[in-house]
Amino acid sequence: MTKTKTTAYRVGAASFVLAIASMAAPAFAQDAAPTPTPGPEASEAATPIIVTGSRIARRDLTSTSPLNVVTSDDIALKGGSANIENVLNDLPQITPTATSASNNPGGGVATVNMRNLGSQRTLVLVDGRRYMSYDVNQTVDLNTIPSALIESVDVVTGGQSAVYGSDAIAGVVNFRLKRNFSGFQLNSSYDVTGRGDGAIWDVNGTMGGNFADDKGNVVLYMGYTKRKAVFASARSFARNALIDNGADGFTFGGSPSVPQGRVNIPGLGAATGLGCNNQDFMGGVNTCYNGTADAYNYAPTNYLQVPQERFMVSAMAHYDINDHFQPYLEGQFVNNRVNNQLAATPISSGTPYGDGTTGPLQLDVNSQFFTPAFRSALQSLDTDGNGYVTAPSWSYRTTQIGPRINKDDRNAYRLVVGMKGDIAAGFSYDGYYMYAHTKNTQRQLGNVAIDRFLNATKTTTIGGQTVCASEVARAGGCAAANIFGVNNLSQAAMDYISVTATNVETYTTQVASFAVTNPSLFDLGAGGVGVAFGAEWRKEEGSVEPDTYLASGNVAGFNPGQATSGSYSVREFFGEVRVPLLEDNFVHRLELNGAARASHYSNAPGNVFTWAAGAELSPVAGITFRGQYQKAVRGPSVNELFLGNTVSFDGNADRCGTTAATVAGSTLNAICTAQFNAAGAPLSNIGSPAIQDPNNVNPLRRLGGNANLREETANTYTIGAVFQPHFLPRFSATVDYYNIKIDNYITSGVGTQAIGQLCFEGNVQQYCNAITRNGIGEIDSFRDGYVNSGGLKTAGIDFKASYTVPLGNALGTATKLVFGFDGTRLLKYDYTPVVGIDLVYHCAGAFGANCGVPTPQWRHSLRATLATRKFEISGMWRYIGPTDDDEPKAVYATEHFTSVSYFDLSGSVKASDVFTIRAGVTNLFNKKPLLAASTQNGGNGEQTNTYPTLYDVLGRRFFVSASMNF
Repeated sequence: MTKTKTTAYRVGAASFVLAIASMAAPAFAQDAAPTPTPGPEASEAATPIIVTGSRIARRDLTSTSPLNVVTSDDIALKGGSANIENVLNDLPQITPTATSASNNPGGGVATVNMRNLGSQRTLVLVDGRRYMSYDVNQTVDLNTIPSALIESVDVVTGGQSAVYGSDAIAGVVNFRLKRNFSGFQLNSSYDVTGRGDGAIWDVNGTMGGNFADDKGNVVLYMGYTKRKAVFASARSFARNALIDNGADGFTFGGSPSVPQGRVNIPGLGAATGLGCNNQDFMGGVNTCYNGTADAYNYAPTNYLQVPQERFMVSAMAHYDINDHFQPYLEGQFVNNRVNNQLAATPISSGTPYGDGTTGPLQLDVNSQFFTPAFRSALQSLDTDGNGYVTAPSWSYRTTQIGPRINKDDRNAYRLVVGMKGDIAAGFSYDGYYMYAHTKNTQRQLGNVAIDRFLNATKTTTIGGQTVCASEVARAGGCAAANIFGVNNLSQAAMDYISVTATNVETYTTQVASFAVTNPSLFDLGAGGVGVAFGAEWRKEEGSVEPDTYLASGNVAGFNPGQATSGSYSVREFFGEVRVPLLEDNFVHRLELNGAARASHYSNAPGNVFTWAAGAELSPVAGITFRGQYQKAVRGPSVNELFLGNTVSFDGNADRCGTTAATVAGSTLNAICTAQFNAAGAPLSNIGSPAIQDPNNVNPLRRLGGNANLREETANTYTIGAVFQPHFLPRFSATVDYYNIKIDNYITSGVGTQAIGQLCFEGNVQQYCNAITRNGIGEIDSFRDGYVNSGGLKTAGIDFKASYTVPLGNALGTATKLVFGFDGTRLLKYDYTPVVGIDLVYHCAGAFGANCGVPTPQWRHSLRATLATRKFEISGMWRYIGPTDDDEPKAVYATEHFTSVSYFDLSGSVKASDVFTIRAGVTNLFNKKPLLAASTQNGGNGEQTNTYPTLYDVLGRRFFVSASMNF
């Protein structure tokens, strides 16, 4: 390869970005459209470039698969966007699922989720190479990619496994970093809400320089970000936990685990004369528990914006010894500290404990913690005379100990060592080894040791004093816990039952890759036939090591879980070919392409083969038709394979508290009767709404990994057209249809809603067996786990357009007006949770307990920018279409979400060649989020009474940023 070609490859990425920017807006993500065939004077336009989705360099900007490009200008118009997900989530093809608003679950990470297929099905690359995962789910935290170093982001739709390997079922997001940077750049931004809270401050610096007559270059980046917390109490819509009353309305409520304590004892109502068995102890006096009025409002102490502190260092270097040997080196280190906070620990009869639950509570009938009247009532219920009465259902909340706080301290580093260069006869090579390691030390405050709690609450009376019943426990420091009334715990009791827990999570990815390419092996008369081939080895290894309390299940507060540990490796061989067949011969251009990859997994998937084939046809200059078919795969992650048994709380799905359950001879009545008999629960409680009231019951779901999981396989194809007519210069438009069908779709079990539906409506015994109840008849738990499900199918149409209008010297200098549009129409999104069972969730235009985050049938963004060389003003309209609840048989307070429009405005001034300042506002009209109670509270929402990752929960935000370049 000649020196000219070598240099051309090195500057290819930059040329690509500049070409896109000149075609579209300086501040809008655009699709890469073909440029007219260049004349002799446009030699730079003929520079070979690498388009994401292929390893073969080419002379134009076309892509057989739909391609979006987010430029550094887009990032700048978000105030520099210390967190890059804020920019990517504006794309209608991206569904926000983990953002700064994610508190439970949370972790302060940001992921990219294309087509709402899950972030684990979107492959994230940096300069065409795999990046570091932040946890055992093998997901990339976008916050670890320095935004100031990003030149552009390519978003490619459709399976790309044949080119890049596993995980690229939905597509690929490739971050292109600034190379050959020379000089010094200092950036700083400040972002704050209209309420004056939620401030985000970011400062970073980049410096670089060339050496050895420009043969070498070194770039160093350092950045610091601090994000302040916003509590749910700071916004009226989130201040109170909403309960879905099942009658098309909301009530204020919360959790049945209350700080005044609550017990539900058969016969208690008659014994106390109150007529109710479910009683609490507000003011220390037993009264009938009212789930609506007396439930604990846990909402105010939760975060609407998770606090974060992040420090980043990144370095890149290369040295071109000659055309054949060009070594390069990359290194990153990120320290990310994030807190999540939940309300104080709830503990109840249904709290997971070991292989079961905490179970009934033994009440001392002579306890001095009770009023004389309540003691007398308990004594009348003590039929065996042992001095205790069993409370099969009870709950308490340790507000005196304080909130549950999860402190993540995550350190991650990545090292890439590689060599590239020319071989001979037009062939070049690129080989590298990557080692990436993440360690997260997670410290949890506010937990309670269950064995100590049970010791402290089973009391006896000695010498008129209520003490721990166990002599051994008393010798170990046990202090009796008065959980019958607010703030009745003694300091000794709090010290005894509270514990601090620590988890350590590590993840390591190793990749060794070697590829050989030739962009022009031979010419069939329409351009060079390009080829690429190579081999890759990858090892994924991770573990989660909970402390003794969490691993044994002896903890209330954060969910317990056993250790997760495992690894697997993959050996792969791949090849790719691009064949231009015709050029200005019958048609303007015709090109075919193909790719294949053979993989061997060390675990259950074994040998896997993926392939792709596509074509581009341009009948006349300015119009190109394109199509691509790909068979893609995703191997199961370490978490899906080896997750230690753990629990979650995903809402109730009971049907035995309905009137229909009381109909004698009905299938539902028979199911409920069998379950109640198995639990020893009174059959008279069948049909009682209280046993499935979200104010009273929030059962747990048990789940674990599955080492026998097979790989997901996806058949994907896209068909589209690119328009760039000569009669309308500076205009481009694309239309693309996509279709994705995933078999063996891996999911974390079928979910509580599906279990309930399959049992109570489908009478499938397997799923009825997955339900356990307590002595009252309430559901204690659902048993679930990772499985290869029945599959998922989705299809839609993407629309993109851009148009630049030159305005001459309208503002005293060269001025232009740029329009950019990006929209997507979802035609189908069907999920089948169980293989072989006719249960399908139709999620296009839907949201809720089954479909999750709203998936509207139409989303778009439209940006208009007025730009000169000195300043620019830009506005964006982000539109999220309406959606409906996904369960037609159920009635929720929110059956329909209306469409939502957000408007953003920003501007920049280039004060000098050195200094640029930007300012702007997002959610200009302070649009409030749409409301839905969470599934835990009987509703169809997510958290904080809405879907906080999709809908803006903080309101209007202002930002100002500045950049200095030397």
